Amino acid sequence: MTADDLVIDQLCRAAHERPRDVLLPGLTNAEAWAKSGAVASWLIAQGYGPERRALALPPVTSPAERGVLLLGALRAGALVTEGVGTLSYGRMAAASVDAAVAERRLHIDARTPARVTGGVCRHHGDFRSIAQALAD
Repeated sequence: MTADDLVIDQLCRAAHERPRDVLLPGLTNAEAWAKSGAVASWLIAQGYGPERRALALPPVTSPAERGVLLLGALRAGALVTEGVGTLSYGRMAAASVDAAVAERRLHIDARTPARVTGGVCRHHGDFRSIAQALAD
């Protein structure tokens, strides 16, 4: 890991180097990479990213779903805000993964806003690990 590594870079590497390692109960590194890519592609197709960042998470039923949503939003460059959104997890997770995710990565750096928690905006560079990015 380098100082410039972002959580999305760590997740990509983990998915390729240790695909079967468990990231969250019921979710391996490879599954998290694939499902968060689908979420990111759906968000990008809906216009979320550098031009339209704010995204309130939809209701989820498991820590794995929450993890996939947070990682997908990070990959899309969307800012996750507090509150509960009306988006559908199932719809986002079923999206096809395409090159838009890789292209969007070019617009994300350590200063890109990632999440508002407790009224404080945290940026991509604030998260040093995947576990930290998934924590409340």
